[in-house]
Amino acid sequence: MRWLAAFALLMACLGPARADIRINVSRYSGGTLTVTGETSPGRAVTLDDKFKTESDGAGRFSFILRYKPPTCMSDIRAGEDVYSAVIAGCLDAGDVDGPLPDDAAKPRRASKQ
Repeated sequence: MRWLAAFALLMACLGPARADIRINVSRYSGGTLTVTGETSPGRAVTLDDKFKTESDGAGRFSFILRYKPPTCMSDIRAGEDVYSAVIAGCLDAGDVDGPLPDDAAKPRRASKQ
């Protein structure tokens, strides 16, 4: 019975495969997009299916581009793995719908019924 419990624990630790991409930096500043991260060494890495690079011997990769993703998100692919990154600093002031209404910040009382 002990071997069955040990086997179950081993299988639980193995679990399903995780995406093999880790993003360290994803930001847009001064007209430049910077995305850096890690994956397996020597893997082809693409950003938004447009830009390509390869991870180095330690698995590190970087993109430094004059490019602004239209949705302020980018898909980074390495093999079958995909990571969707939110790009910090990407939204312009005009990209939001505008200020909240004046009464949005006022506390409201629950109505009695």
